[in-house]
Amino acid sequence: EEEPDYARTGAYVRGAAQIAVWNAKEGISPAAPVYWQPDFAFDAANGWRNSARIALEAEFEWIINHEQPTDGSWLLGVNGKFFLLEDRIQPYVILGAGAMWVKVPGAAQAKGDWAFRNGVGVDFYLNNHWALTGETAFIWGVGSVWNNYFVNVSLGAMYRF
Repeated sequence: EEEPDYARTGAYVRGAAQIAVWNAKEGISPAAPVYWQPDFAFDAANGWRNSARIALEAEFEWIINHEQPTDGSWLLGVNGKFFLLEDRIQPYVILGAGAMWVKVPGAAQAKGDWAFRNGVGVDFYLNNHWALTGETAFIWGVGSVWNNYFVNVSLGAMYRF
């Protein structure tokens, strides 16, 4: 029987459900208290494992505001994943950048600008193709979305081709 190669190069798809805790205000003045709000979110990614220790992925993420489902945050970005191990259990560090659109409750329209991601995660391989994933990351906006940032915790699944 062939030995599984969990760190092989190749394409993958990933999806996850998340709990995102984010500041959901139109603006934060220096004297105003920071207001954090937990909401459900999900993300999906297509990626390429470039080597045993590095992967690149394109990711879409949507945080759904519990007060108004048409409000929330949307992210479309590119991430680099840097794996610490190459076995069945693979912890990693993730760094990314992309576009972020935010529509907070009460705002007339969404604002968009750049956002950045940093975090840690782990992939647990069930077999050569399927893995369970867990990740936590901090995402922050800059420019017109500078005052919108969040921490997410996600659990999901990944399929390696």
